[in-house]
Amino acid sequence: MKRLFYVGALSALLLAACSDEKEDATTPVITQTDANTKEISEPTVKDDNSGKLTEEKFKQIKDGMTYEEVIKIVGAEGNVISETGAAGDPYHTIMYEFETDGILSSSTMMFQGGKLMNKAQFGVETSDVEITLEQFNKIENGMTKDQVFEILGGEGAVISESGDTVMYSYNGTSFGGNASLMFQGGKLMNKSQMGLK
Repeated sequence: MKRLFYVGALSALLLAACSDEKEDATTPVITQTDANTKEISEPTVKDDNSGKLTEEKFKQIKDGMTYEEVIKIVGAEGNVISETGAAGDPYHTIMYEFETDGILSSSTMMFQGGKLMNKAQFGVETSDVEITLEQFNKIENGMTKDQVFEILGGEGAVISESGDTVMYSYNGTSFGGNASLMFQGGKLMNKSQMGLK
């Protein structure tokens, strides 16, 4: 009797495990429409961050894109936080805030004349490259990106991009320390730091 109970319990566990299997995103989905016809469709990959701006999506968004192109990448519309001018005017400017996938992150994008002219983020894109005060003091305005990235050991997180002007953020090696570097035309134009050691 005990043996029969164990066999029954084991069978129930196996059936439960089989029924909980998730559909493999790489396996085509086969559905039977009637007794003689089967349809095979491409697998659907679920995006847990659909409708939210992720680091990967942020990197795909480029200057000059239309709002429609941006929302196609993000997967959702942004919320208007500022608007200047009238629709159709060449200087009609709208700033949108997009929902992000981070807890303390945010992102805004500004469109003028229907084209993206600035994207900014905090906490969406990150970098593992840390900066020290010694490294910060070695870099000088006028240096190229390559020269600066060589001193620092890599590229920081892009926090703002507008045309050929890009601002990078670096975390310091000490708690709360950070630096911001602004490049224009590929050359360092401004550097600032707080709390680096």
